Amino acid sequence: MNAVNPMTELDKYKQLDFGLYVPAHLAEQISRLDLSTLDVYRGHLRGCGKSPATVEKYSRHIQSFILYLGDRSLSPGLVRSWLEALKQSRSIGTVNGAISALNGLFRWLGRSDCTLGFYRSQEAPYREDARSLEKGEYIRLLGAADERLRTMLKCFFGTGIRVSELRFFTVEAVRSGRVEVDNKGKVRTVFLDPETQDMLLRYCKRKDIESGVIFRNRRGGALSRAYIWRSMKELAQRAGVALSKVFPHNLRHLFAVERYKAEHDIESLRLDMGHSLIATTQRYLKETVSAHFERV
Repeated sequence: MNAVNPMTELDKYKQLDFGLYVPAHLAEQISRLDLSTLDVYRGHLRGCGKSPATVEKYSRHIQSFILYLGDRSLSPGLVRSWLEALKQSRSIGTVNGAISALNGLFRWLGRSDCTLGFYRSQEAPYREDARSLEKGEYIRLLGAADERLRTMLKCFFGTGIRVSELRFFTVEAVRSGRVEVDNKGKVRTVFLDPETQDMLLRYCKRKDIESGVIFRNRRGGALSRAYIWRSMKELAQRAGVALSKVFPHNLRHLFAVERYKAEHDIESLRLDMGHSLIATTQRYLKETVSAHFERV
């Protein structure tokens, strides 16, 4: 029996930066990242049940890092360098979102040595005025909107739903007065008040929408988050409202503030918003900086 040349066998392996020996072809896959790697990982995320919005958000961060990496081999030092550069122009929340996206990719690749911990930051006790949408500004937006967008804004404001939950608003669900939404791994029921229910049904009747999703694109599918976001920014310009204040989730904030002003019942508000913890609901009720100064 012929003896095996140990050098020949060793040549089939490559030592990674953190000391582990792996087969050479595998080392190349987990040391050099390109956009084809991202394509495969996107399929993995969808297979794990991640929402389209989450897949898209993670993909943006990962693509940005891959472009930064270029032809260089993946290493913990380069990951830290990219994140430090990102910190110069992005909020800590955005940077932590990038860390979450990259950590998932690195664990999937078997490169846990490149994962990083999250940055810690103290939560701001007040809302900045530049991002706080007021009731009067909301009314101005309604006045400048076309029928579909105006109805959509009223739906957001009247129910407090997330933009990702709008696709569950079908003709059948609205007729029943109860919309079952499946979002972020949780299923909850959004109960419609008579005014919102009537508004949506009248809209469907005017638009000859007899079944299926109400707010739809030309192909009959649900409107994308990007389309809704862009439409609201264009509306803000027409209405003369600061762009920083006009985005779908801010109507959820306005819903929380106005509902609490009317009822002063935070437990009911928590249920309406689908939160597991009251502490989460309280974040939506933060006082603005200007209101704090006025009160002081």
